[in-house]
Amino acid sequence: SLYTGSFGGLVGMDGAKINFGQLFVSRPIALRGWFQYAPVNVTHVGKNQPAGTITKGDPDVCSIYIALAKEAYTVNNTNISTFIKFKEDNNIIAYGELPVKECVSTNGAWKEFTIDLEYKTQEKPDNMYIIVVASASKYGDYFTGGDGSILYVDDFELIYD
Repeated sequence: SLYTGSFGGLVGMDGAKINFGQLFVSRPIALRGWFQYAPVNVTHVGKNQPAGTITKGDPDVCSIYIALAKEAYTVNNTNISTFIKFKEDNNIIAYGELPVKECVSTNGAWKEFTIDLEYKTQEKPDNMYIIVVASASKYGDYFTGGDGSILYVDDFELIYD
C-alpha cells in the first residue's frame, strides 16, 4: 500500500497502526493518474472480512481513493472500529474512489484514471487533510488478498475547477 500519512507502528505480530492524512488547504475536484495492475487469486482471507466482497480463489482487486477530511486519522488494522467510514463520517469533506469494476488486471498496459471528488459540504475548515491511498489488495486492511498482486501507480495530479 501507498498512502499519504505515516506508519504508526506495529500492533503485536498481527497488525499495524497507520496515520492517514497530510495537512492540505485547497479543494481539488478530482485525482488523475495512471496505474498498471497484475492481480493474482486471493490466497488469504482475514477473520473480519466483510460479507459479499471477495473469497479465497477469487481474483484480487486493487484500490485507489482520495478523501479530504477535517482531521487526520489513526487506523489500527487489528480493530475494525478504527476504520474510516468515508461516506458516513461527518469529518470527511469529500471522497472519491476508483470503481471496483476498474480495479482489475490491466493486462500489462498502463491505464489512465480520473477519480472525481464528491463534496459533502462547502465548508472550508482552517485545517484540512488529504488522504490518498493506492493498494494492490483492496481488502488488505482485513488481511485479505493475493500473495503476489502488483500495483504500479504513476503521474498522480490533482485537478482544479
